[in-house]
Amino acid sequence: MDSRGSGDEPVLFLHSFAGDSTHWAPVLEALAPKRRVVAFDFSGHGLSPAARGKYSIRRLAADVLTVANSQNLESFVLVGHSMGALVAAEFAAAGPQRVRKLILVDPPPGPGAMPPEVLRQTHAAVAADPYAAAENFWKQSAFVGSRPETERRLLTALRKMARNAAAELTDDSLNYDARVTLRDYPGPKFAIVSSANDTPQSLHNVVPDIEYAVIPGTGHWIHLDRPNEFIAVLERLLRR
Repeated sequence: MDSRGSGDEPVLFLHSFAGDSTHWAPVLEALAPKRRVVAFDFSGHGLSPAARGKYSIRRLAADVLTVANSQNLESFVLVGHSMGALVAAEFAAAGPQRVRKLILVDPPPGPGAMPPEVLRQTHAAVAADPYAAAENFWKQSAFVGSRPETERRLLTALRKMARNAAAELTDDSLNYDARVTLRDYPGPKFAIVSSANDTPQSLHNVVPDIEYAVIPGTGHWIHLDRPNEFIAVLERLLRR
């Protein structure tokens, strides 16, 4: 858990699959002088223990509720990256009164962006070896434009995950439809995306009420690859 700063509009940060709270360290350092900022490790990630039962987006949303309550965050801005963006959408839909603003960082596209046969093959690859499946996907797309240290960091963290966590979260993320979930959250919605994720199938282009900003020259982990640019955009959205 990383909790810093003070202010009347706290911000809670959710990391990606195979990520942890340290991914947000530069962002927390920049925001803490003016705001209360909190980041934590999802179950089965970083320093957090394994989840009880099967891993899912909904199960990780329960982690958000636990942390928000433990930190006395009655209402807050919720920022989620990648898989964390799906968890953020799930939490915001279930408890919209607690989320003042939703900021999705390079969220996965909704179902349908991947052809059915490719999706079937991907699920089969995950069942056979979730680590290799994630690595192959990252090298083909998510790591394009990333810094070498970002790649090393994520690949190392991936191999530290329990096999069932890696497989179950990948499968659930592939099936999760944030387009449906976001219909139940009426509050302000924003997205910060990489150039590669600005396509007709991208979530911000299929959900009509999401305002978005594109940060070029970065891989999927925008806040690790381009922290200064990311912080500048995030601060602008927080002031809105």
